[in-house]
Amino acid sequence: MKVFKGFLLSLIFIIYSYGADSIILAVLSSGNPVDEYRKFKALSNYLSNVLDREVQLKIVGKYTQLLDLYEEQHIDISISCPVVFYKIKEKHNVEATAVVKIDGMILEAGVIVVRKDSDIKDVNDLRDKKVTLGSSICASNCIMPLYILSKEGITYRDIPDMWSSGSDKAAILAVISGLADAAGVKEESALLFIDRIRIIAKSPYVPRLVVAVSKDIPEDLRVRIKKALYDLNDEKTLKRLGIDGFEKPEKRMFELIKDYEDILSQYPLLQ
Repeated sequence: MKVFKGFLLSLIFIIYSYGADSIILAVLSSGNPVDEYRKFKALSNYLSNVLDREVQLKIVGKYTQLLDLYEEQHIDISISCPVVFYKIKEKHNVEATAVVKIDGMILEAGVIVVRKDSDIKDVNDLRDKKVTLGSSICASNCIMPLYILSKEGITYRDIPDMWSSGSDKAAILAVISGLADAAGVKEESALLFIDRIRIIAKSPYVPRLVVAVSKDIPEDLRVRIKKALYDLNDEKTLKRLGIDGFEKPEKRMFELIKDYEDILSQYPLLQ
């Protein structure tokens, strides 16, 4: 009996240790979840090797699912747009550990676009027009286009017909087809259709993606995670991820985004 109890305790210890040693990486998907899983699996494998422990990858398609995941279980690392990062930070003990660099840029801008043949010349012409956004929450295709409008004193009262199309492509196609008069999207998304649309306004730059790490995990592990991200230079891994690497964030990058609730509050019909 004593031998059995000893064996059972050892087994429980092994199972507990295994669970405690694993790290959960959650990524907010901006595309096909299957493709995103294949892409970020390269990152979880890299981190597993460098940190010498299992990194479990979870891909979620909606920001609400990521927030739910934080409530349901402990998330060690997450990758999301900066607005969602701040939503996570409101309830959980996390820090912005890194920002993602893509095509030489860690920042991106939001733009407002119209059809090439549109009579709309500037933002003030958007009053009483139909406007769609690429997202209902994220930075460059929601908050920053709304920021452009708010700076001109344009609120939901001036644009009562405003909605999210769910993606930049859908928002741009809504403009091209005439379903919307204008769209707020990422600058890089707009440039893909620049032969059929015009950019009438551009926002300040904000971070593309933020890597949040839980401050509840041991400090030495957080330091190792940071180093692993900053040191990632393997060309094969970076190519699979479709990025240039990770860089240390600067506080100034978040000056506009941290006030996202003030911006969203001016457009309650969108929420």
